[in-house]
Amino acid sequence: MEKRTFTYVTLALLVWAISGTIVAGYYFTQYNTYQNEYENLASEFNTLSDTLGDLSNTLSGKIGDLSDIMESISLRVNILVSYGNGTNMWYNDTALPLASTAFTAIFAIADVKHTESEFGIFVTSINGVVGNSTHFWLYWGWDVENSEWIFPDVGASQYILHRGDTIAWTYESEYPPPPPT
Repeated sequence: MEKRTFTYVTLALLVWAISGTIVAGYYFTQYNTYQNEYENLASEFNTLSDTLGDLSNTLSGKIGDLSDIMESISLRVNILVSYGNGTNMWYNDTALPLASTAFTAIFAIADVKHTESEFGIFVTSINGVVGNSTHFWLYWGWDVENSEWIFPDVGASQYILHRGDTIAWTYESEYPPPPPT
């Protein structure tokens, strides 16, 4: 009986050893397969990351160039629209093409109605606020040197804007009107 028990125990240990070896071999093979896949993915990720970095650097340069080009052909101004009832709307740092006028500036930011005559363009309405026999739209320029609003001596379509200018469009009831606030 001892010999039989010994045979069964030996046989059980042998089955256990073979099973363990097979399972260990299977997991070792799986580990190597996944390790290789991980290394391939990591390598492709690094390649993609480098490519995106190069593309980003290229685009940054191009976007910077485009920004420089846009700045060279445009200007930025500040525009005040004063509705005459205490409502003042500022449109600061408004980008406009070079050679823009006070008229094209208001036309760029608001719904404007106007008429044309031998005297030039006359703005009749801004954002639905329509001039009438007692009220009208006028524009002003800011004099940086004297820190005051000036009433230009040319029409809005002839008043050429420069980089950093500030202008105001005011709804007035008297002439000469008081400077905008």
